[in-house]
Amino acid sequence: MKYYPRIIEKTLLEYLNRPEAIFILGARQVGKTSLMKHIMAEIDNNRYLYIDLENSINLSIFTKGVNEFLNYLKYQKLSKSELNYIFIDEIQYAPDFSSLIKYIVDHYSDRYKLILSGSSSLQIRNKFKESLVGRKIVFELYPLNFTEFCLFRNESKIADILQQHNPLKLNEDHLRFEKDKTLHLLKEYLVYGGFPKVVLQENKTSKVRILQDIVQSYVMKDIRYLFHLEKISQFNHLIKLLAVFIGKEINISQLATETKLHKQTLKHYISALESSYIIKMIQPFHKNLSSELRKTPKCYFIDNGLRNFLISNFNEAEFRPDRGELLENFIFTQLLIKSDPLTKINYWRTKSKQEIDFILQKENQLFALEVKWSDGSFQNLRKFVQIYPDSSTFMISMLRNFEKEKNYLPVYWI
Repeated sequence: MKYYPRIIEKTLLEYLNRPEAIFILGARQVGKTSLMKHIMAEIDNNRYLYIDLENSINLSIFTKGVNEFLNYLKYQKLSKSELNYIFIDEIQYAPDFSSLIKYIVDHYSDRYKLILSGSSSLQIRNKFKESLVGRKIVFELYPLNFTEFCLFRNESKIADILQQHNPLKLNEDHLRFEKDKTLHLLKEYLVYGGFPKVVLQENKTSKVRILQDIVQSYVMKDIRYLFHLEKISQFNHLIKLLAVFIGKEINISQLATETKLHKQTLKHYISALESSYIIKMIQPFHKNLSSELRKTPKCYFIDNGLRNFLISNFNEAEFRPDRGELLENFIFTQLLIKSDPLTKINYWRTKSKQEIDFILQKENQLFALEVKWSDGSFQNLRKFVQIYPDSSTFMISMLRNFEKEKNYLPVYWI
């Protein structure tokens, strides 16, 4: 099968010969194993080892302590004169790995480079402990962003243009001659999302079956097992409610009543979904505490296709009553995937109910982004600039053409 490079790969490779252990975190089926195996293909056969901890035999070896694991590595007859690369998949299944990784990084980093993957950030981060400070580099791999989606659909010209330009510094729409094709691709992305195997399917039935497998085997099974979620029917009800409420403020008390879950149990279930890369909660932006709301989060899904499967709706985006929510969720995922550790994503709402979909804080810069399917009012953006005069504002539109003087951006540029 043809391999399509991921944008994260270039940065990851820069750390390949450093001593720190590399962690690649993300949901199942986002391409972690494919990425690891592609890196393996570039390494001499006697210099790498792949260990899948879903295999109980491998897990047993990994959990018997440092000496047993080092003996296992020696048994593999890896190179004695060059650096060897040890790829460990599904690290979340190991009950405790921080001491082993610490020891190898501290004493054997000249012989073994550890590259580990996992699909539960909370469980893995809880096991990092203080002993791994300065001994790990963490990368998060999400479903394909729209640039990668175009590459996987063999539209490399569109992908190259999207990757070369900063959308917040555009002087013109560099895709204006490819606009119809780009919008056609985007509408498919809005409905089926960016899981790589889904994108590579050519028909609706195959796409939906793969999404079904992800939901049933990962969302409804693995996450429940890993986080010991006991109230199965309430958990299933919760995730479907969240799928309906994308882009809406989440009232925890009302949600607890609706799902018949204790408030603390509900928060635990939401945390499990968030740390498993299914949903993401964002908080309101505030500096003016007297006029801006401060508490109620909003919920977005990491992938539109996953969300659409949960509500059983794969109708074309432009004919759906929730097309605005689909578009807003798309913008959120693109911002999330492209953001760096210094970027914060919030939304803005005042007590007088003036609202802006997304506020980006990048170091000392503020960007306010309003998302509309077609035209939109600039009233709330103007109000935000009055309060925060150093901010930049943009209207993100599906149908409106690029207009620099009005700060309109085509949706595919985010």
